[in-house]
Amino acid sequence: MANLVDVLPSQPIPAPRRPPLRLFLLGRSAVVMVTSTFGVVLFTLWITLVAISPLTVLAALILPATSLVRWYADLRRRGAQRLLGSPVRGSYRPAASTGVVARVWAIERDPASWRDAAWCLMHAVLGCVTSTLSFSLFAGGVFYLSYPFLYWVTPDKVFRQPFGDQWTLHSVGESTAVMPAALVCFALWFALVIPLARAEVSLTRSLLGARPDR
Repeated sequence: MANLVDVLPSQPIPAPRRPPLRLFLLGRSAVVMVTSTFGVVLFTLWITLVAISPLTVLAALILPATSLVRWYADLRRRGAQRLLGSPVRGSYRPAASTGVVARVWAIERDPASWRDAAWCLMHAVLGCVTSTLSFSLFAGGVFYLSYPFLYWVTPDKVFRQPFGDQWTLHSVGESTAVMPAALVCFALWFALVIPLARAEVSLTRSLLGARPDR
């Protein structure tokens, strides 16, 4: 009986195809919009624990909080790689081997820990702004492209004034005049989606990338 390996052609298994960059960024912008507030929560939690660490036994909670912040930062480092073309690697000082107090002290003295916390807050703001703008442009294109359908299926006085009181629509045929606005939205999205995403990941590289001082 012939060996199965000899029968089957020896061809490399093709790598799974990745979605086009702009469609990838469209989905990514939706995710960033939803998760951006998570960075504010992490920043607030970590800074609060650091502030009260000299006064309470709750200082031990800095350890799991720091692990959560670093996990989130590592997740965004990997996500930035496709746009930047090179990996963004973090660099942390070695953790203390024993003792909760020593480990907490090592974390608080590590500049990378503070950069992670600052990034959580700054990325929540910048990421939310850039992602919302990018996603809104695409959603606006879909909205105006489907305006005649919306006019047709909705009751009177709904979707009759697409740009305010200056222009009132009276028929489905008239509503097709709104559709060129979709082209404007799609064109702006196509032109801006990559620069907006790169502005966001540039912040990630600036704060989360490895540095000589760690």
